[in-house]
Amino acid sequence: MLLKFQLVVLVLIAVSVNTYSQVFESIEIAASQYFINLSKKSSDADNDLIKLKDLLNQKYDLIELENNYQISANEFYSLKKHFNEYESTIKNISLDSALVLFNQWYLHFSNIFYNYADEKFFSSERTKLLFFSTSMSCHCTLEMCKQQTIEIIEYAKSKNLEYWIVDSYEHNELQIKYETLFAPSVIIFDLSNNVLIKIEYDENMISKVNQFVKSELKG
Repeated sequence: MLLKFQLVVLVLIAVSVNTYSQVFESIEIAASQYFINLSKKSSDADNDLIKLKDLLNQKYDLIELENNYQISANEFYSLKKHFNEYESTIKNISLDSALVLFNQWYLHFSNIFYNYADEKFFSSERTKLLFFSTSMSCHCTLEMCKQQTIEIIEYAKSKNLEYWIVDSYEHNELQIKYETLFAPSVIIFDLSNNVLIKIEYDENMISKVNQFVKSELKG
């Protein structure tokens, strides 16, 4: 009986550790998949939204979240509240409007987990796509950012590349560092975080990214 009890305790500890080590990753995977399927008008989007909702409403230890992800209880609550508002609103609006609103939620998510995502991105041993979006600009720029966010995410997933979507309105540190002052823009890094190419405010961005990856990285 003692051995069985010890095994149960070890399993619970392992599950707990895994949960906290995967909070950002799990939410991002669900959110990005919903974003892609919503843009494609796929029926899978409904299930993706439910998965995302379930992840956001799990009973996380907020102290652990603050220690591991550098986010406060209020910040995480604001993200959940924003999601609930989005879920209520989309019942009465068009798909195009839903995409605009979810893009804003996704940038909110990115902003809250910025410090954790920064470390995760640059410590990755994969080729990396850093995409600068923005939550505040003219309509044309916001629309281009939204569409290219979806394209970059889908492309990175298909090529098994590391990607990170940054709201440059809230966080412009990396734009300044890499002298990439327009949004939308993308920087491709190699495994050692050397800049391979920068593409700024280009309507054919994803095509140029694909062309570069194929020619230089043999993707």
